[in-house]
Amino acid sequence: MAFSIRSLLSTILVSAGFLLSTSSANALPVRSFTPINRYVVDGAVAEIIAATPDGMTVVYTNADDENIGLLDISKPTKPQVIGTVDVSAFGEPTSVAITPNGQYALVSVLDKTKKIANQKPGTLVFINLQTKSIVGQVQLAGIGPDSLAITPDGSKAIIAIEDEEDEDNLPGSRPGSVNFITLNYSNPNLSKVNNVALDLEGIDGVNYQKDPQPEFVAITKDGKTAAISIQENNAIAILDIASEKVIRIFSAGTSKHERADLKKDKKISFTQSFEGRREPDAIAFTADGKYIITANEGDTKKKTFGDGIYSGGRGWSIFDLEGNVVYDSGSSLEEEAVIRGHYPDGRSKKRGIEVEGVAVASFNNQEFAFVASERGSFLAVYDLSNIENPQLVSFLPTGMAPEGILPIPQRNLVLTANEKDGTIDTFRSSIFGFNPFKTNGEPDVVGTLENPYAALSGWTQVPGNPNKFYAVPDNAVAPSKIFSLELQGQKLVVTNSIELSKNGKAAKYDLEGITVAPNGGFWVVSEGDNRKGKERPNVLVKLNNQGEVEQEVFLPKDAASKIKRFGFEGVTTSADGSKVYVAIQREFKGEDKVRIAEYNVASKTWNYYFYSLDTDNKKGWVGNSEIARDIDGSFLVIERDNQGGKKGASNVIIKRIYRFSLDGVRPGETVKKQLVADLTKDYDWYEEKVEGLAVTNNGYWIISDNDGGTISTRALFIGR
Repeated sequence: MAFSIRSLLSTILVSAGFLLSTSSANALPVRSFTPINRYVVDGAVAEIIAATPDGMTVVYTNADDENIGLLDISKPTKPQVIGTVDVSAFGEPTSVAITPNGQYALVSVLDKTKKIANQKPGTLVFINLQTKSIVGQVQLAGIGPDSLAITPDGSKAIIAIEDEEDEDNLPGSRPGSVNFITLNYSNPNLSKVNNVALDLEGIDGVNYQKDPQPEFVAITKDGKTAAISIQENNAIAILDIASEKVIRIFSAGTSKHERADLKKDKKISFTQSFEGRREPDAIAFTADGKYIITANEGDTKKKTFGDGIYSGGRGWSIFDLEGNVVYDSGSSLEEEAVIRGHYPDGRSKKRGIEVEGVAVASFNNQEFAFVASERGSFLAVYDLSNIENPQLVSFLPTGMAPEGILPIPQRNLVLTANEKDGTIDTFRSSIFGFNPFKTNGEPDVVGTLENPYAALSGWTQVPGNPNKFYAVPDNAVAPSKIFSLELQGQKLVVTNSIELSKNGKAAKYDLEGITVAPNGGFWVVSEGDNRKGKERPNVLVKLNNQGEVEQEVFLPKDAASKIKRFGFEGVTTSADGSKVYVAIQREFKGEDKVRIAEYNVASKTWNYYFYSLDTDNKKGWVGNSEIARDIDGSFLVIERDNQGGKKGASNVIIKRIYRFSLDGVRPGETVKKQLVADLTKDYDWYEEKVEGLAVTNNGYWIISDNDGGTISTRALFIGR
């Protein structure tokens, strides 16, 4: 399966790419990067990614299936699978690089033995890309190889031997190291391995002096110098490639944040400050080899070492080769994530957005840094024209948890491999200063630091205004809120929010739907949970215009007892407001159809209609996530499976909008449904939680729940 941007917009970007590809000294500058494709890796995970010198073939690691995948991207909007290579005989692939002549892919593989004390040294595997076969292997010196890089002349490979030890049984007994491999292409098995130790004794600012755990390798463009991140130790090693010796090791130091959120409390509030050890993961050199760029993820298990300094810098930095800090992003990148709905409050006590990946490349003689957030699922692109003051030019939502970043400047492309959902995103450099894909049909959803948003699970149009909406978040946000949003050109902007209150106190619900009550105020629904220790009821709530609870309505006990989880998910009313309709997500216990509940406001009684769910996805469950009344009096529902996200984009089948009418249907009968839109087939929708539907005179707005900031919020307009 693959995600393809609409053809017209693809044409726009292709044209822009042509202009760049025919560039000269007078060519237009690159001003942004724009998405052109999301490829779904069938039944797999994509992590580290590399390309052949011509940029036409992409190779990626799939640790779960223990193989290497190959894609033909000669048509970047339509990648084609061209094979896989099984490396399971050696273990789990951790990194891949392609030789400068394009003949071989080199893969670092760690022993998959579960008990870490019994693991064996890793292996460097040679794969012939023409035959797609393993042609040789070399046993490495050390356990647990991680990042791999090849020198520009192809003579050597450098591998970080991390050896993530069992902290209870093996701390410091197997210190990590760096392998230099002199490559023998005529007989790969005879390649020579030199193991270089990393001595951290006497280096200020490291965490575990006797246990270096090198993480990531970078090599200068001239092939003379290598840099190795020693992540858990918050250090960087500089090595001379010719002599294969360590030049220096220095601490990555700390990053100070004047504004941050350090509380996991379902409330995004950048009112605190902290200092954090950078603990860099990925690193990269600038083209001139004078500077090192680091992704400051953090990785130590301790929150602090008793000094109040946190693990992780929550951003990125630039160093010179002496270890002096040239630039640090501070709180700025996390603030951008908040504004764009990509801040995961659930990680506030740990490492926030966890910046894991970084790459550097020049497009049309302009140098850019590409910075990826693992927990926020985005790629930020910075212009490095002023090395001391980089400028953000693009903020790009990615698939879930981008792991690898691959710039392909000769084709004006950059790719991310997204670990959690098994996708590969492709972006193209653009001469436009805006994103031409972000039209009124699919706008960016943005908030502010004062009005951050997350987990929008239901929304509805403001009556009489097709460009304004109300939305509610689920229980990832507390206290519960109603957000006001306004369509402003290419953006859907969160303009305001009000907190819900009950008896003068902040109200906390698991809100899943909202509709404007014809007689004033709102109806919202809160999903219940009858699991032991989590007991809360499904409840229909009437609010006034200020968000104050006026009434709570519960299901009769006999009906409520038949719902364990996945209850109230959407709400709408009849035109006159006399009846309220609630979509119940899953079947009652002992039933094979879901219910559409009807509440009579005057009599305070419930009736039920039945709805048959689709059954063409055998993985996970299927349910209704929304209900809305159309302008003709019929009803619309969102029917979806629970696939996508952590369960993988390749498992997505059911993301559909259906219509049904209650005309002539009596309570207890089954409604007849009619397909309105198949979001997967027609709109390339592989996000898991499509949950909101707002009706306007011109069409329908769909919105996804971003799972508390771990993925993107997607808003889509479908015309009538």
